[in-house]
Amino acid sequence: MPRDAADDTQIGLTAKQTAKGRFVGPAMRAIPIVAVLIGLLLVASPILMTMLRSVMAEDNVYTHFTLANYSGMLADSAVRQGAVNTLVTGFCVTVFASLIGCGLAWIIARTDVPGRNTFEILNLIPFFFSPYVGAMSWLYLAAPNSGIIPKQLGAWLGVTISLPNIYSVGGVVWVLSLFYAPYIYLFVIGPMRSMDGALEDAARVHGAGFWTTTRAITLPLLAPSLISGALVVFVTSGGLFDVPLSIAAPKNINMIPTDIFRAVQYPTDFGRAASLAAVMMLVTILIAVFQQRFINARRFDTISGKGYRPRPVVLGPLGRGLAMAFQLAYFFTAVVLPLMALLMVSMSPLWTGLFKPEKANLSNFIYVISEFGMTQTALVNSLFIGVVGATLGVGLGALQAYYVRRSTGRLARIAEPILSLPIGIPGIIIGLGFLILLIGTPLYSTIWIIIIACVAHFFPLALRNISAMLLSINTELEQSARASGASWLQAMRYVMLPLMLPALIASWLLLFIILIRELGATILLYAQGTETVSVALVILSEQNFGYVAALAMIQVAMLLGGFFLMRRSSGAIMGR
Repeated sequence: MPRDAADDTQIGLTAKQTAKGRFVGPAMRAIPIVAVLIGLLLVASPILMTMLRSVMAEDNVYTHFTLANYSGMLADSAVRQGAVNTLVTGFCVTVFASLIGCGLAWIIARTDVPGRNTFEILNLIPFFFSPYVGAMSWLYLAAPNSGIIPKQLGAWLGVTISLPNIYSVGGVVWVLSLFYAPYIYLFVIGPMRSMDGALEDAARVHGAGFWTTTRAITLPLLAPSLISGALVVFVTSGGLFDVPLSIAAPKNINMIPTDIFRAVQYPTDFGRAASLAAVMMLVTILIAVFQQRFINARRFDTISGKGYRPRPVVLGPLGRGLAMAFQLAYFFTAVVLPLMALLMVSMSPLWTGLFKPEKANLSNFIYVISEFGMTQTALVNSLFIGVVGATLGVGLGALQAYYVRRSTGRLARIAEPILSLPIGIPGIIIGLGFLILLIGTPLYSTIWIIIIACVAHFFPLALRNISAMLLSINTELEQSARASGASWLQAMRYVMLPLMLPALIASWLLLFIILIRELGATILLYAQGTETVSVALVILSEQNFGYVAALAMIQVAMLLGGFFLMRRSSGAIMGR
């Protein structure tokens, strides 16, 4: 039977599409590999440049290799004291945050305390606060001469209230413990919910009490998650720049992050800064290796195949009251008190430690919004960095997660732990690495160097979130689409993307919130015109407490708005 022209045209189009599909298919499948290579470049570049710069010295126009930076660092008593303070801070914060986080997770996941669903959300709020704002809030609350607690509360009660000095290592530990407790909480609450309660029941049947069961059964089962969270907290809390800047630096208390910051100020000493950063990165890498080997060397079964869910522990009236008191005490100290302090100070024309309602006004807000020109620039820059950085981070993380979970090659096994490294590297060290790397390029002093540093620091969060989602998606769905004639790109668009959408949106909102409040990775990279809200807060701190509190309230409103949007979006997507 003869074919008409339309049939010939259709056959020609089909042949062209087939040829095009054969050409584009391998190229499209190479995109995840490219994303992995970009991620490895973002991780390796600042680390290698920092380490290289730490063994270089400049004499006029000559550059040579030397260990003088390290020998000078070791000979400096201030650096040694800073290292001790940093280690003490990291250790104490890890202990206190682990106790608080595990306690909160146990109350929410394993007890019959009322309001658990509400508290499960409220316990995450400190995670999204800026650490710098949290530190400033506690300065307003507990400063020796102008703190709300010793001065305002003392006046109300007619007594003298003396608090431990907030300007100390102890003050840094206190603020960071409140800030990092949600990290541990997030690491352990999932395993607490999923572990087989029959193991604990068996221990109790054999006569073990509550504390014996917790020590011998519950904690060992939680070990992988708890150790992972504790190691991340130890490294990141010791290297966090925000809180030591506001609490320790004003009293000349040395800590490694503030020492790095001072070394980059005029007169600049990149060798000293790089050697300090290199030591901290070495510690981070060693801890990451230890964590991986510890988990791989042990077997931790928390879920049996019986569909068993642990029964909530029925607390008596006394136990329920104590658990509720612990939960409320954390929420009050980590959320309510800091927000109350910010509101009081931001509404006071002149802060003296006493809030006078009759004199409260919006003058500080008017100044920072309409008279302080940097605010508008900072708000636009922060939103731009948040939107662009979150989009790039999620795009990279999604492609990397797909490659890591769908590939059985050697590169996938090697790449995953390397790509996760930036999570444990302090932001100021990431910023220093890109400063050294890009200082002589057109990217220097632009907003793009900040975006690159922020993406390099936080894309592993998207990688991990999306990777967890991919583990729950059966590969047969994608294989069925390919077997039905779909190209790789079509399978991604019509099958994988809809299934990954909840993780993609949650990861995007998470990165957006974190990038808006980030200070460590930006403080060394900003220039005139590229200031962010966090940088503007540091600059305002040299002028007036009220101005800082007003801008901090604006940032908190942005962060809380993003947090509740993330919760609502996740619930809507999941049908809740």
